[in-house]
Parts: sequence; structure tokens; C-alpha cells
Amino acid sequence: MSELTADQLAHRIYECRLMELDQLQQILGDSSVEGEADLEKFKDQLLRHEHLTNWQLQRVLEGHIHGYFYGNWKALYLIGAGTFARVYRSVHIKTGDVKATKVLRSRYSENEDMREQFLREAKMVMKLRHPNIVPIQEVETERGRLYMVMDFVEGQNLRDYVRAHKKLSPIRSLKIISNLAAGLAYAADLGIGHRDMKLSNVLLSAKGQAKLVDFGLATVSGDEQESVGGAPRSIDYAGLEKVTGAGRDDPRSDIYFLGCMLYHMVCGEPALEETTERMRRIAAQRYTSVIPITNHDPELPHRLVVFIGRLMDLNIDRRIQTAKDALREAENVIAQLIAGDTTKYDATLTDQDAAAYAQSIAVNDEGADKTILLIESNLKLQDTLRTKLKDIGYRVLITADPDRGLQRFEDYEPQESPPVDCVIFGTVGLGRTGLKAYRDFVLAENTKNVPALLIIVDKLEKFVQPDWLNKQHIAFKMPLKFKHVQKALRKLLAIKVADKQ
Repeated sequence: MSELTADQLAHRIYECRLMELDQLQQILGDSSVEGEADLEKFKDQLLRHEHLTNWQLQRVLEGHIHGYFYGNWKALYLIGAGTFARVYRSVHIKTGDVKATKVLRSRYSENEDMREQFLREAKMVMKLRHPNIVPIQEVETERGRLYMVMDFVEGQNLRDYVRAHKKLSPIRSLKIISNLAAGLAYAADLGIGHRDMKLSNVLLSAKGQAKLVDFGLATVSGDEQESVGGAPRSIDYAGLEKVTGAGRDDPRSDIYFLGCMLYHMVCGEPALEETTERMRRIAAQRYTSVIPITNHDPELPHRLVVFIGRLMDLNIDRRIQTAKDALREAENVIAQLIAGDTTKYDATLTDQDAAAYAQSIAVNDEGADKTILLIESNLKLQDTLRTKLKDIGYRVLITADPDRGLQRFEDYEPQESPPVDCVIFGTVGLGRTGLKAYRDFVLAENTKNVPALLIIVDKLEKFVQPDWLNKQHIAFKMPLKFKHVQKALRKLLAIKVADKQ
């Protein structure tokens, strides 16, 4: 490398397509000493004027001709490397956009089964768009090498962050977990699990927001998988599902490893033995002999310890069942800690707490899988009902235009499931227009059995006819009390929840 001349280096750079010939000749001329280009001055000019990065120049000096371009993306720096892939900070040669390019190592790209699996999984994950998931923009090949283009996150991965800080505060840890649970819940609604939840698969943005990477891609890495009797799965997940009796790809496995991540963050020690030996990683003892987290830190808040235990319960029926539940409980524990409930762990209270959590979930999730259509133009009433209904699990659709809202029922036949579970008609903003829409809806042959609520203002009450109201159609006068709306929805939609109000 020391024998290379400036002219030879320029020729290599041109071969690599990193710079144009006229640019190189200009810089060679500017680097001349007594009529001959000086190598050190030439390299200095290349770096100082940002024609090349240090990483690019080092690779050129080492004789690498390829590996700088992936489609229209030019690699600037290596920002991460593992047994599965290398990740580069890259710039689009036409638009100047900066992204991260993850390039599958050649030993995986040469395996046809692995290539197909990688493409299948990556293209499935491309539809995920959520603030706590790093999105994939492209999946392509370059010179036989598979690569994907993702958003570039300015920050660091969670594994390095925890190593640097040793352990994180309970609230900071819980906020990260709530971010991750939100991303998992969104993906779960689309039928996608992560299958490789670990600290290194989380990126922390400069603003501290946690984002998941590598959704569904764990099983592509051949030396990290177990594939007997079905589709491949990661070693850690295989070991967990074997010891718990869970089915392959059970979504509750993601919940367990979410708990492992929280465990590691708050006490600074991994929950599971960290080893590269395959048999030890899959052994039942690795999962049944987790050291109680209070052995590492006996001062941890009771609420936090209980939450971690529920995430990591080896009894899959006692474990927190969904990412949505995990998100709700994380937010609940954060609120308790912020409110000052930092009492240290007391084992005698765990059963009581578990029962309280279960009851809380039942109440707060009573509207799960139910959709409400609100037809009302008054913004204050819209916001109030949207917030309160979403807080108890309902999906809420809102329109100020009755005709547009009821277009959903144009092709609806009574023997089918209705497009929404209940329609709420408001007259606060819509006045007689809202009342007419309600009347037409409850009297129409195809919608007369669809649950509907009417919110009526005093001046319009006299126009409400008796045949507009029955077991499926209920009216409320303003001012509105939400607890009455909640009770009515429970009745109309046959929701079995103990009424605590």
C-alpha cells in the first residue's frame, strides 16, 4: 500500500466509479509538488473536500473495486456489522437522500433458499409504517448480493446504549418498552411478529425514541436458527417455545423477550445466560433458572418487578397475552412511578396485583374489536367521544357529513356483518340534518337492526318519534354523561364487563 502512487490511486478511484476522471485530474494537479502529484497531499485533498469518506478511501487503498454501490445508493460508511449482514450509511446518487443500506453477507446470498426467504420476509415487512419501526424502503440485489434500504436513524442501538450506561432508570426503561410494545402491537394487527426481540435490534434516535429493526428476518441467518419440523426460527425462540410448550411462532414469545429486554435495562444484567453454544442456548435450564431480578437490585419498585414477571412468565396463559396489553401495562406502571409509588418489591402482593391488572385490562379493553362511527360536526363533542371511546378500546371513525358516513351502508345486506358495530348520530352541530340522518337510518329496512345512538339537543327532542327508539336504538339528551353512553354500548353490543361506575 505504501508503494502506491497518486496516479495509481486516482485510477483505482475511477475504476470504483467513486469520482469522474476530470475531477481526479484537477485534484492531482492541485496536489503536485515539483510537477509530480504527491500521494499524501492527494489523499488529504480527497478527504478535506469530502470527495471520499475515510471508509471509502481505506477500501480503495486496500484494493477493493466493488461494494460501494447498491442500486442508486452509494455507501459512505460502515455503521454496523454482524454474522448476518453489514449496514452502511448511504446516499442516493440522484436525490441526495441519506438512508441505511443493509447488505446480506455473501454466504447467505449464495444460498437460494435463504435468498428466497429473505426476499419474502423483507417484502412482507415493507408494508409496516409506524413511528417505532424502522421502515424498509427497497429490497433489491446488486451483483448477486441481496440488500435492503431503510430509514437512517441518527443514534445508536440499545445494546450499545445499555453497555455504556450499565443500567437505565425504571422510567426510562419503561418508556423504551412502551415504544417497542406500540410497534409490536401495530405489526400484530397486520399479522406480523418480530421473532427476534433483543437489544441489538432496537435503535434509539437522537431524541430518545426507540425503533425496532429486522422484523421477521431473524430466521434468514442460518447459524442462528433451528429448523427441524417446519419453518426456521431463531435459537432463542426455539428454546423458549420448547420449554413452555408454546406453538411455533406463538406471538407471546415476542412478549417474553420484551420482558428480557426490560429486565436487562433496569438491572444491568441479562435475564438469560449469554452464550454462543447452541445446546446451552436451547436448553430448558436457561429459561427455568433465570435469577430473580430483585437479587440484582432489591430496591426496584414493586410495580415494575410485577410487570417484568408478567412479561416473562413461563406459563404462557399467565403471561401478558398481547403487545397491546403490554403497552397498556407499561403506561400504567410509568404513571404509578411518576405519581410517587416507588415502594420496593413485596412478593406477598404479587397475586393481588395480578388480579388487579386483569380486572383493569378487562375494563380498559372492553371495546376491543368494535368500531364506532360518529356522525357529528361539533369539534368539542367529536374530541370528547373519540378520546373516551378509544380509552376503552373502541376504534372510532368520525365524519361531519351524514351522507358520506352512511355511504358505508349502501350495499349492506342485513344477513351480513355491518361495516361498523354502532353508529352515533349527533345533533349538537348538525341540528335537524343529524336528526333526519338518524331517522332515515333506524327506519330503513336494511339498517333498522344496526345499533345506533342519538345525541339530541333540547330544542329537537319534541321531533323524536316513539318508533325511532327501541332495544337497538337509544337517545341521550345533552348535556351528555359518558358513563351512560358506555353502559348503552355495553348493552347494545353485548359486552360483558363488570360495571364499576
